[in-house]
Amino acid sequence: MTPLPKLIWRDLLANRGRVAVSVFAILVSVSLIVWMMGSYDTLVKEFDNDAEAYMGSYDLCLVPEAPRGPLPPGGQPRFADPELAARLSASPLVESVNAACQVPRLQIGCANERGSFDEQTRDRMGIPPQSPILVGNLAAECPYDLEEGVWPDMAASTAMEGVLGSGSARYFRAGIGTVMNVRVGAHVYDVKVVGIVKQAKATPGVIMGPGGMGGGPAFSSLFVPASVCEKITGRPFVPNLIYVRLKEGVDKKEFVESFREELSKASASVADTDSIIQRLSSDRSVRQQKDSAEMSVWLVLFSCVFIIFTTLSIGVSERTRRLALLRALGMSRMQIALLIVGEGLFLCIPALLGGLAAGFCLVYLLEEGSSTLPSLTWTTALVAAACAVGGALLASVIPAWRASRQSPLEAAVPSAGFMGKVSRVPAWSVLAGLACVALQPAALLFPGLEVETRKWMFVWLGYPGLVAGALFLAPAFVRATEWAGAWLTGLFLRVPHAFLRVQLSRNLSRSVGTAVSMSVGLSLFVAVQTWGYSMLVPFSPDSSTPGTLVSFLHTEFRPGDVPELMARPSLKGARMYPIYVDEPDISPEQMKSPGFSGMRNRSVVLAGIPVEKMAEGKDPLFQPVFVSGNPEEAYAMLKSNRSLLIPDTFARTVGLKAGDDLMLVNPSFRGNRPGNVSEGGLRGARGGASSAAMKGEPWKVAGVVSFPGWHWLTKTSGMRVRRGGFVAALAIADERWLKEDYGHQGFQFIWGDTAPGVTNVALQDDLGEFALMKARERAGGEEGVKPLVKALTRESLGGSVTSRGDSVIFTMSQLPIIMMVIAVLAVLNTVLASVQSRRREFGLMRAVGVPGGMVMRMLWAETLMISLCAVIMSLVLGVLAAWCSIQILEYGYHFGIVTPPITMPWAHLGYAVLLVLTLSTLACLAPAWRMKRASVTDLLSAGER
Repeated sequence: MTPLPKLIWRDLLANRGRVAVSVFAILVSVSLIVWMMGSYDTLVKEFDNDAEAYMGSYDLCLVPEAPRGPLPPGGQPRFADPELAARLSASPLVESVNAACQVPRLQIGCANERGSFDEQTRDRMGIPPQSPILVGNLAAECPYDLEEGVWPDMAASTAMEGVLGSGSARYFRAGIGTVMNVRVGAHVYDVKVVGIVKQAKATPGVIMGPGGMGGGPAFSSLFVPASVCEKITGRPFVPNLIYVRLKEGVDKKEFVESFREELSKASASVADTDSIIQRLSSDRSVRQQKDSAEMSVWLVLFSCVFIIFTTLSIGVSERTRRLALLRALGMSRMQIALLIVGEGLFLCIPALLGGLAAGFCLVYLLEEGSSTLPSLTWTTALVAAACAVGGALLASVIPAWRASRQSPLEAAVPSAGFMGKVSRVPAWSVLAGLACVALQPAALLFPGLEVETRKWMFVWLGYPGLVAGALFLAPAFVRATEWAGAWLTGLFLRVPHAFLRVQLSRNLSRSVGTAVSMSVGLSLFVAVQTWGYSMLVPFSPDSSTPGTLVSFLHTEFRPGDVPELMARPSLKGARMYPIYVDEPDISPEQMKSPGFSGMRNRSVVLAGIPVEKMAEGKDPLFQPVFVSGNPEEAYAMLKSNRSLLIPDTFARTVGLKAGDDLMLVNPSFRGNRPGNVSEGGLRGARGGASSAAMKGEPWKVAGVVSFPGWHWLTKTSGMRVRRGGFVAALAIADERWLKEDYGHQGFQFIWGDTAPGVTNVALQDDLGEFALMKARERAGGEEGVKPLVKALTRESLGGSVTSRGDSVIFTMSQLPIIMMVIAVLAVLNTVLASVQSRRREFGLMRAVGVPGGMVMRMLWAETLMISLCAVIMSLVLGVLAAWCSIQILEYGYHFGIVTPPITMPWAHLGYAVLLVLTLSTLACLAPAWRMKRASVTDLLSAGER
């Protein structure tokens, strides 16, 4: 056993270039693991600091439990016991109590370098991005870390001043003295910033508090005195957050247990640092980062296995005669196998150490804004070691077995040199590969399976089946690509076909390992891109809907204003009609029924259009494709009785079809919706509430239509007029029913087609002037709040969907792109091996007159054929994986959309293929140039070591 380390060291030194490339490739792969997992570990470590920042100097925070039924417009959850704060203050275990009122969904911004507050609001037609949440407070002293300024006595102060979180202050570039604008309906209140407190570094999407994601304090807040909160909201100060500071030595759990009965009666739930940490950990963005870290582990393990496998396979092929000689000199099969395994371990150990150091540096540099110093946890180190060492051991199995099979008699046979054996693809490999790849489609298409069984097969058999199928089919892909690619690359590079037709199959294991290494990142990239852009299709509008929707925020028009409105210069020659919009809730009883019970969205946007003008006639503006129902009958129903059209996305989710009933709660029984202008005669809402009406009124489903783009249309246009959050559907009714049943006598939207050549900017400016003129007329000539106008076209809506989708899909594609770049090192390794093993072959070619340039092009052709094989494999498997991932949406993975068609982003895929081919070409240039410049004598003198 003693000579083994020496033999291993000698073999590694004999191939310094190839070993260096392999070690560097594994090092980069390991550093990727450490980077991804280290970033996640750093994020988790910050949760302790974030939780303390959320809680301030308090130990507990009480929040009202979410109500079972729908809330009234603008309503918030409340404690059932209004005296709960006083009862807690009277407890001898409590040091102090602070009651606060958190008001979600208000528009808060400021006019500064980021643009006017109105422009920010118009961008979303709702809450501007990064808008903090207003929090009325009663604390006399600052419960948080005060960075600058002062904390006023919130219980006594009546001044229009407040304290802003540091994160919001940085976003708005606000400081002491900055005036924040709080808009409520048509009124804007100015709040002067007198202090800035440290704000928790929340992960994207974590907004806690009534109306946010669960109960608890908001991470981004504008704290104002209680009297200011009452003035802004126009309502009495009613706490929906109660902070409790316990006396020293009091155990939180024991205190909560002692008040369990009172808290239950008050419908109060308790949040502390532990529960906030748990909530932060379960946030979607944090889960996505954790999933990315876990995916990187598997991808890196896969990459390490094939990089080491390719290197060892090359070494075994080159040393066939010498290994046989070692067997003849008395080494056992086990010693030969250990020799190969040892080489694999020698490759991974320095790469592991370097990868740990490089990964830690990446975390340190990329997370420098973190308040927690990055550290290398044992879990990260052990996972990285398992990938490197485990990959080496797995990759060594086949080469070690091949090496140990060498017969001692082969030592007496003259070396075949460059003449390798052409390997054939066994039929069982192709059959096994097809069977494995078919597992996921079978889970989708096989009839009679239970949904849970289908899901289990899809995930736990389908995805491993795709990986195994790729491995089994890789040799067949290599041979097929060689057969076709030899002609193409030979023609392209002017190399005789005879020189290329067995280039890959003579070293099939090496070619397979390289192709698979390259296809890991590329196939994942293809799958992500195809799946992502296919999922965007239902969010992009088509020509079945009118081309332009104009929204008026903070104002309404009367029907009598329509002639004057349509006479505006920007609307001359246009076909635009007023539509009436409301957002009724689905009745609580129907929400409990099958299909509805799994939905978290309990309201729908109901748009009342003039059906006779917009949907009928020879050239209708609104001409959706009917999935269920007949257009003529449906339009007749819309005009004759209370009925509506619903999108197929919603119908498929809840199981509705034409002729069924949808029970909607009439919003007019609850008063005006927030944000409407309350003017005498403008809105004839019914007074009082009826218990029968609160159970919902039946609306007949006149038809189910294809309505792509309704999600984004309602979100960006301000059509979500009551809740402002997620909605279940956009339903279309005749305007008559919103006027008569819902009491609408004013409208805030017009929908149709504008005249050619009218831009959105011109439309918004022109109609903005008209809206401001009407607002001043109603205010008696006084200067009021400027109404906001936003025009959305199919083109702008589709562009915003694509822009948002591009950002998200690119983020998902970053890891595959990194793996594609790493795979180029495997190509370089293969080229180096090809140059080393074929020096004598190239020397003979040069001796008989083959030009050095053709030798260089032969190496280039081999690289291109391997790259082409990886591209074809990646396209086939990536598109199959994307198609299966889309089809599984039919069985419970619900995104609020129907199953979209496969959409191939050819431009992005083309860039990826071009990147792979370019990097592969660059990888082969230096070795090929060296081979071209080498002398014939040096090449012919090359022999087996």
